[in-house]
Amino acid sequence: MNVPLCWNRWTRRQVPGGFTLVELLVVIAIIGTLVALLLPAVNAARESGRRLQCANNLKQTALAVLSFEVCYGAYPASTGYYLDRQRIVQKYPGWSGSVSGVSWTVLILPFADQQGLFDALKLDGDASPNGQGIFNQQNWPYIKQTLPLYLCPSDHSSGQFKNNVWMAVPATIELGVTNYKGVLGPHNLGNSSIFGGLPDCSNYYLYGTPSCSGTFWRHAMLAPVKIASITDGPSNTLIIGEVLPDYDDFTYWAECDGTWASTAPPLNWMPNPNVPWANWPNQMGFRSLHPGGGQFAWGDGRVTFMSETIDQAVYRGLSTRRGGEEVQPP
Repeated sequence: MNVPLCWNRWTRRQVPGGFTLVELLVVIAIIGTLVALLLPAVNAARESGRRLQCANNLKQTALAVLSFEVCYGAYPASTGYYLDRQRIVQKYPGWSGSVSGVSWTVLILPFADQQGLFDALKLDGDASPNGQGIFNQQNWPYIKQTLPLYLCPSDHSSGQFKNNVWMAVPATIELGVTNYKGVLGPHNLGNSSIFGGLPDCSNYYLYGTPSCSGTFWRHAMLAPVKIASITDGPSNTLIIGEVLPDYDDFTYWAECDGTWASTAPPLNWMPNPNVPWANWPNQMGFRSLHPGGGQFAWGDGRVTFMSETIDQAVYRGLSTRRGGEEVQPP
């Protein structure tokens, strides 16, 4: 009669009350392995979402450019500075247009649901030592902002700004950054880039050239780009691409020198070491943090991903609007 009772007591003593330390360590190791296996997939999914949002921002910017062109008959044209006026008048007698330092990304704000911001900016007057034009003190709180439309979520530049901006008065003025720049074409910036390219055309004050081979540059108001002038075909011509403010000292949305870049440097070339200012002819190229390439908007408004392994001659040819290059979009 006592056997079952003794057996039950013995059984209870043999049943463990929980995990042993070894078993717990094994479970933790298994969970850690599973997390390590899943993490790359999770990160890839997150980057895919960020890349889609980045492409959407780029597309909305391109569509705003096209809407501007429909309204005004030409692409939005950045302007130069007060110091450029003398040479501009020599070339274009009676020139009375603005040299306010305003960028093309400012001009498209009304076409990108930013009418309020555009109306708040004081854009009359030349960008000069007395702080007019885009550098008017009234504009400082606005041009310091970063706009979600001009940011790529794959980058961490949200909320950043650049100070000690070239030509800004005072020298400590702050400008919000952008991840999108207009395509200048394959030009050798400063005529001193290690990548060569076509002669520099970006600064009429220095080089006396009113037009570049791409669609956006510093003095585009001297030779506004029209759809009809894109004889290579809008669908075959790159107009806007991705950039990284961390690798380019000239990357800000409100001012005329911060919104264009050259295709002379290879796509995604990262200057290492990145020497501030002194390295600007090589800095001002297109790059992104997307693995393997970057995104561009074309003249017809569509956005595609460009591989960083693209042939350099093809890449440069796609960035000109009337070069006549026989290259096919990838």
